[in-house]
Amino acid sequence: MIYRKDRKVLKRVDFGAAKNSLMGVLAALVVYALVTAWGGVYYAYELETMLAGGAVVVVTAYRLWLVARFDALYGAGPARWRRLFGVGLLMHALVWGVIPAWLVWRVGTGFNFFVVILYNVGVTTALGSSWMAGLRLRQIYILMMFLPVTGSLMLHSGLEEWLLGLLIAAYTFYLFRLYRGQYELFWHAVTRERRGSPEQRRDLPASTDIQLSLVYRLAHELRTPMNSVMGMMSLVEETELNDEQKEYLQVAGQSGKLMLTLIDDVLDYSRILTSRITLSPDYFDLRGALEQTLEAFGPMGQSKGLEISAVIDQMLPRRVRGDRDRLLQVLTNLLSNAIKFSDQGEIRIDVDFTAEGENDGVLRVRVADQGQGMDPDTLKHLFEDQFLEGGKDAFAVRHAGFGLLVCKGLIEAMGGAIGAESVEGEGSTFWFTVRLGMQADMSESYKLIKAMGGLQGLVVGAAPGAQACLQEEFEALGSQCQGARDYDHGLQALRAGHREQVAFDLLLVDTWGRRDLALNLCRSVLNDPALRPVKLILMCTIEERAEPSIQRLLERHGLVTVVRPVHRTSLRTALSKLLGVPRQTPVRDMPTETPEERARRGLNRLLLVEDNEVNQLVTRGMLGKLGYPVKTVNNAETGLALLEQEPFDLVLMDCMMPELDGFSATRALREREQREGLPRTPVIAITANTADGVQARCLAAGMDDFLAKPVHLQELETVLRRWLAGPPPDTDDDSGESGAGPGSGVGG
Repeated sequence: MIYRKDRKVLKRVDFGAAKNSLMGVLAALVVYALVTAWGGVYYAYELETMLAGGAVVVVTAYRLWLVARFDALYGAGPARWRRLFGVGLLMHALVWGVIPAWLVWRVGTGFNFFVVILYNVGVTTALGSSWMAGLRLRQIYILMMFLPVTGSLMLHSGLEEWLLGLLIAAYTFYLFRLYRGQYELFWHAVTRERRGSPEQRRDLPASTDIQLSLVYRLAHELRTPMNSVMGMMSLVEETELNDEQKEYLQVAGQSGKLMLTLIDDVLDYSRILTSRITLSPDYFDLRGALEQTLEAFGPMGQSKGLEISAVIDQMLPRRVRGDRDRLLQVLTNLLSNAIKFSDQGEIRIDVDFTAEGENDGVLRVRVADQGQGMDPDTLKHLFEDQFLEGGKDAFAVRHAGFGLLVCKGLIEAMGGAIGAESVEGEGSTFWFTVRLGMQADMSESYKLIKAMGGLQGLVVGAAPGAQACLQEEFEALGSQCQGARDYDHGLQALRAGHREQVAFDLLLVDTWGRRDLALNLCRSVLNDPALRPVKLILMCTIEERAEPSIQRLLERHGLVTVVRPVHRTSLRTALSKLLGVPRQTPVRDMPTETPEERARRGLNRLLLVEDNEVNQLVTRGMLGKLGYPVKTVNNAETGLALLEQEPFDLVLMDCMMPELDGFSATRALREREQREGLPRTPVIAITANTADGVQARCLAAGMDDFLAKPVHLQELETVLRRWLAGPPPDTDDDSGESGAGPGSGVGG
């Protein structure tokens, strides 16, 4: 039977066992001195007595140390203390189990033998009442205490020795059963105390369900305001913006997604603890996902004076098969930790992929920082939940963050491995490996590769990781790139190359070293007629690019800039612009909209049932962008009343509303439609609750589809296209006029 263990109860029991063992270990010294001195054993067997006495002293000192250091050892780890205490018990049992067997062999069953047996019976009986929380160790303890002497007695041919051996064996069996009964009685009592009365237990769900309920409710409340933030940003994204504004908005959007990721971490850890985590593998662009992560974390690191760089294997497949969101969740958690615990230097990401077959391979990711590092003890318990382990102060363990526990659970769910390396004062490196499927490389434009063929690049002022990234990308384009020690050395290398007819074709200047020196180098190159053939790229932060000194260079010389952290997409965009290679326009994911289609959308009538005014504003703005007219109500009762008065082609229903929620409102609508023979109106659920089973609950209530908050414009359009692509499914020739109204039965 498995009992639920209370750490507070266990601590009291362990402390009681440690305290009670004081009398036992001190009595051991007295008993041994009595037997060897008064009993005369020492004079007959001096060497053997000294060896046994040394063992008794060592065991006694060890157990006294455990008692004296109880608070410190137990605070460092209860499980470790129990192991140490168990070792002490077994050492004690071994010594005091051998001593009576030795006495039987040497001096027989006289006074000395009975004194030792009396001591053994006393300490084993005391152990039964002082450490009832443990069972297996105590049973091994009594076997080691009495089996050696029982065997020694049975080897004698005398009747007296045989009777003594049988009595000791019977007492051993009795203790064996007694310990089992005490153990079960102890845990039944503790469990009954924790569970409360049977009436109380019937009124309460399982503890795990209560915790999950609280977690899901918290996530729902946090997602509701996030829906407003992300929705407004989606609307701004659809307006006319220049390139600089789009980059600002993109960074803000990525940061908002990171906030949602933190909310999801809470839910995921709850699922990990209850073994309810699920994966959704599919093919995706891993490099593009990594670049988006860099763009989100770059400004965060730069605000602390940190440089973030990524060296991505040029052989990384264009598309891999795995759970994109889970992999990025792990990477973002590791990056967040690196930024949090670093105050200077560089955070470097290394991504390698080793193909191990035609359709799969192993992805290896390392995130290294130059922060404070960790001591060996912290590193050892890094991926352990200190609250579950029962540590003295779970908040005192640095780096043992909540995100790391989620990372460990997700990577293990994907069949991979995760770990860390650290040197105190020098930094830490977190790594994980996971097996992914891969898709055969798709064809790409070789115009840039052709334009870059044979060109030589020089990088000045970049961090080591950024320089390694640029060298990797230049090699992928069939070119070479080397670094300069500093800005002066870079200018000297350019002029020396011009004189020796081995000139550099491309110069990449990074402001990471020193911004003023970087800008001076750019001015020197741009104003030197001999160096005008050198094409220049300035790498800077997004804040630096808006500064007047850089803006003047952009206006006067058309300087090409790349925002750090540098990655393949941003670098190739800059190189294409610099070399005059036509830039490929990405194909939009959303279908091209025709004027006729937008006109048809205007004929549809949508009803939005939402109690939050900001969410109303966001959803109306999105629907207006898509060309759908919408009427809004604040509660489900008003929505049902409006549906009785006029027809709608689709209803967007918030699930969590006061008084009448969206589930009950949808069931009432379906009952009325069935009772009156009305055509079915599609109902789309909109909710911030992402708990397992919520989507199934929506469908069971009669809803037709599901949108999770925050709602994105593209997802909203996809769902609306699905349900407004043609005439309502229940409309036929006989009911066409009865259901008529503005937009009724008109496809969208």
